[in-house]
Amino acid sequence: MSDLPLNGIRVIDLSTAYSAPIGTMQLADFGAEVIKVENTSIGDPSRTWSPLHNGQSIQFLNMNRNKKSVTLNLKSEQGRALLYQLVQTADVVVENFRPGVAKRLGCDYETLRGVKPDIIMASLSGFGQTGPKAGNAAYSNIAEAASGLMHVTGYPGGKPTASGVAFGDSVAGMFLAQGILYALVHHLRTGEGQYIDVAMTDSLFHLIMQGVIQKSLLGEEPERIGCRDLSAYPYDIFSAKDGYCILGTSTVNDWTPFAQAIGRPELVDDPRFDTNEHRVLNADLLSPYIEEWARRYTRAEIQRIFEEKKLAFAPVLTVGEAMEDPQTRHREMVVDMEYQGMGRYQMQGIPVKLSKTPGRIRMGCPHRGEHNGEIYGGLGLSGEELSALRRQGVI
Repeated sequence: MSDLPLNGIRVIDLSTAYSAPIGTMQLADFGAEVIKVENTSIGDPSRTWSPLHNGQSIQFLNMNRNKKSVTLNLKSEQGRALLYQLVQTADVVVENFRPGVAKRLGCDYETLRGVKPDIIMASLSGFGQTGPKAGNAAYSNIAEAASGLMHVTGYPGGKPTASGVAFGDSVAGMFLAQGILYALVHHLRTGEGQYIDVAMTDSLFHLIMQGVIQKSLLGEEPERIGCRDLSAYPYDIFSAKDGYCILGTSTVNDWTPFAQAIGRPELVDDPRFDTNEHRVLNADLLSPYIEEWARRYTRAEIQRIFEEKKLAFAPVLTVGEAMEDPQTRHREMVVDMEYQGMGRYQMQGIPVKLSKTPGRIRMGCPHRGEHNGEIYGGLGLSGEELSALRRQGVI
């Protein structure tokens, strides 16, 4: 493990569900020892979410590989005392309770830095730890709606729509990991810990940067435009014989070869389409020419034509198609895993490729409390003491 960049970093992960566990999994992928602290009843609630396989949730598998699991009753005095012992051995603590809950449980930043002055603590919530909405509950789609992202997603005239994945959770989890890395670098330089406050709505609002500037400078409210682009056309989704594909121009110089590729070279000098500005303004007029052409070919045939012209193309792949795509496989983005009671399965690989210290999947997801003996034993507790704590409902 010495070749992993976060080797030697211990993270106490109090988070549950989807958002923060994504961030802590990323840290674990690069060598951090992530100790997932679960409650003594059902553990992380995501262990019970549908869909189920052999009575166990596949959702939990999404974001908990490379972690160790211990159980702990944070509502008990003995449980909190045990947590404080763990914190003394740690570099980072992560939680995603609703604001105020950590303080009631005695695991807020002020309390924990009293236990370990240089601790780094990161909190992820829907709206952040401060502000008029701080106490509101939020899930991924709530965050998409409240950030403005959902308003610009979908087709003109249709309802706003959420993304097809838990986008709010995922993006916030990635920003959480990013913030922790910033804080670790600061700690290396100064020895100081600090507090990190990440909000799902902040994270998604950050992504609509073009829309914010557009509204600010031009006074225009960004609206839904489907799969098109505000700055260039053609750049849109079209129907091939066997499915959908995205066709586009990446520079103004691509327009001539694009028109030639679809067999309509006369469109190059058409005054409705002769400049990028005209093409954007007249997209509804240009789109049918491209759609009529695309429907005559399969996605593979269109890809060959566009690759010859060095033009932008991508088929709209199903998840299964994307899993089998040669590029996905080459990039090792599908990995084989195994989980006791569920058998073998495949999941996403590690997207960040480091040349000298690449991440590594060292183990699968833990079972609830699987590492109680290892972690609590490392604090000096004997087998008899652990058995007593288990009988008392502390672990």
